[in-house]
Amino acid sequence: MKNLLALKPYLMRYRRTLAWGVVCVVATNFFAVAAPRFLGDAIDLMGKGFPIGAILSRSALYLLFAALSGVTLYLVRQLIIVTSRHMEYDLKNDYYAHLQTLSSSFYDRTGSGELISRGTNDLNAVRDFLGPGIMYSVNTLCRLIFAVGAMVSISPSLTLLALLPAPLLSWSVYRTGVSIQNRTRRIQENYASITNLVQENISGIRIVRNYNREEVEVGRFGKLNREYYDNNLVLTRVQARFMAFLTALTALSLIPVVWGGGLNVMNGTMTVGGIAQFVMYVAMLSWPMISIGWVTNIVQKAAAAQTRLREIFDTKPEVTDENVEPGRGEELPSGEIVFDRVSFSYPSQPDKRVLNGISLSIEPGTKVAIVGATGSGKSTLVNLLARLYDPGEGRITIGGRDIRGIPLSSLRRGVGFVPQTNFLFSDTIRHNIDFGRAGGNGLDVIEASRIAMLYDDVADFPEGFDTMLGEKGINLSGGQKQRTCIARALCWNPPLLVLDDALSAVDTATEARIFDGLLEKLPDTTVVLISHRISTVRNCDRIIVLHEGAIAEIGTHEELLQNGSFYADLYTQQLLEEEISAIS
Repeated sequence: MKNLLALKPYLMRYRRTLAWGVVCVVATNFFAVAAPRFLGDAIDLMGKGFPIGAILSRSALYLLFAALSGVTLYLVRQLIIVTSRHMEYDLKNDYYAHLQTLSSSFYDRTGSGELISRGTNDLNAVRDFLGPGIMYSVNTLCRLIFAVGAMVSISPSLTLLALLPAPLLSWSVYRTGVSIQNRTRRIQENYASITNLVQENISGIRIVRNYNREEVEVGRFGKLNREYYDNNLVLTRVQARFMAFLTALTALSLIPVVWGGGLNVMNGTMTVGGIAQFVMYVAMLSWPMISIGWVTNIVQKAAAAQTRLREIFDTKPEVTDENVEPGRGEELPSGEIVFDRVSFSYPSQPDKRVLNGISLSIEPGTKVAIVGATGSGKSTLVNLLARLYDPGEGRITIGGRDIRGIPLSSLRRGVGFVPQTNFLFSDTIRHNIDFGRAGGNGLDVIEASRIAMLYDDVADFPEGFDTMLGEKGINLSGGQKQRTCIARALCWNPPLLVLDDALSAVDTATEARIFDGLLEKLPDTTVVLISHRISTVRNCDRIIVLHEGAIAEIGTHEELLQNGSFYADLYTQQLLEEEISAIS
């Protein structure tokens, strides 16, 4: 329940509208509780000579107050329920904006299906609390106060009889509320697992089919869905029993009221109209008593959902601008890139060093290649350069300035990064290439696509650069995807270009033409290239060989071949593979 206090800023943002909504709640209950008094008077007048004018006037007042209650109830819904939609809008924006700030390590350990579930199912449960939950809570409280007050004014003793079930009601609400919150949290976790599984299977449907795993995946989904169904069924049974108990409790409370009221009428201490009025008030209490159960469900579901949302909102980004000095320039500084005794371990494996004491320098405008066996730390090295992670030890500087003191926006604007995994949006090729280019600076789409050797391919498409791509660019080949991602990075015309095995899906001739284009069109751009192909890296200014997270060799292609070590072995291995491929 304490987690719901975190919603206070959203409530305060709309406090005036909500205050007017509460005023209307009070008004609708005032009119609703006042109306039976006129009906009771009309009934009593029937036993006193039946004055038709007085009876009709009381009946008209009853209808008027009932109508006013309906009008104010409409205003309540317009003010509170509509405002809850505004708060839902703000919550979704804040949730999405917060996800954009979180570091790569968060996404390493959190599935996208889980995040989607929390941003939809859980957030909707919170919205129910901010709208119907608040409205019916205030309405129930007001109805109880007004109705009980009117009942006491008629007969305190009958009121006491009518409220005898109240202690039992309070106990059952408490016990049921705890059960509902626990079961709701379990259901929301089930829903997140289902969402995660569905998202993965739809994204990887071709792999599922290629490996003939349809039945297995359907079985996995069926198991999760059955668990979700069973937990929902148990929760529904708990809620149904609770609602039935409240309804029965309300009906039973009428028995002592009718019995005691009848005796009072016989004794002459109450009128028939008074007992009719009193019974109407008891009937009015039936909805508040039932709505207590409904509101309890809403509040407990919201509490469980808000707990899960707070886990996301309370997660702080590990890579931040906290070390940026106020007043420093927003542009990426130019100059030498230096790794100074950099070591790194992933948070999931803190005892395993992926990089160990890396020290190297990269001069501006040079073309540097990084090679090494799988798992040697190549991708991790360039991820640190783009500050997707921060070093565990040591530091990285650009132009003598620690990159932790450079605003993230400036650093990442200055680094054109093409990761191993190509990702394209379900948009046109033009918009994918132009993605993120600010203020028209940099290369245009056509020029960037020419350097990436993509232009001729796109020109053959019926709609050219306005061709819509399917999910993750499914209607492009692997090589076309890679070249589109390269063009996207080139479009920024960044001072530093990082290609993380970004040419693996293109043939050797195309690869050479792309590299020649980079040298010709972007001579002043510093290029850091990760590749397994010797043909790709041999023309670079320097080649860095990593082995088990440390630098094993540094030099030009010819120098490293003369050393006869790791690089020479890799070169010999690739020559043999090419000869075997030529023979076969």
